[in-house]
Amino acid sequence: MRGGADAFLLREKALEGRALLELATAARTITRAHGAKLLVSDRFDVALAAEADGVHLPETGFDPRDVRAQSGKRLLIGRSVHDAGGARKAGAAGADYLMLGPVFSTPGKNPLGPGAAGEIARACSIPVTAVGGIDATRVEELGALGFRSFAVIRAIAGNVTATDTENAENAENSRDAARALATAIARATGRGEMP
Repeated sequence: MRGGADAFLLREKALEGRALLELATAARTITRAHGAKLLVSDRFDVALAAEADGVHLPETGFDPRDVRAQSGKRLLIGRSVHDAGGARKAGAAGADYLMLGPVFSTPGKNPLGPGAAGEIARACSIPVTAVGGIDATRVEELGALGFRSFAVIRAIAGNVTATDTENAENAENSRDAARALATAIARATGRGEMP
């Protein structure tokens, strides 16, 4: 957050409900302090209880319509998609935004490629976030294709060099990596915001 990230996706598949809620509540305190959004992966019940801004659904997870029926307009609802068909289906189901990828190569996944990803994003009537193999050097190319928001893991977490995430050097590395991304996004898009 100190590096300029405007949203944080909490994705902890192995945590039980109570532990995930405690983590989400702590994350919410941090994101609020920085004026950023908190999204919780898959668990809309935890997102609601933690007063998160939204829930991010895997492509094979809950239908956005069902989540909307339970949460009303309290949550942004995002959906991961991997092709044009998935994007159309998620949009029709009422998702507020899509996360499309992987755009570039990531471990164990075949990339769409920036050209194909850009075509899918331009055909969508809702915001599309690019994900997969993105770092500060690739943002300009994706911005030119119409992307306005980007999700990363390795571009920031890859700068953590030890298992001790409280380590001051790790915090500085992550902050600097986020700052480089935020700068590249602002330069390439003029905004780089979540919906």
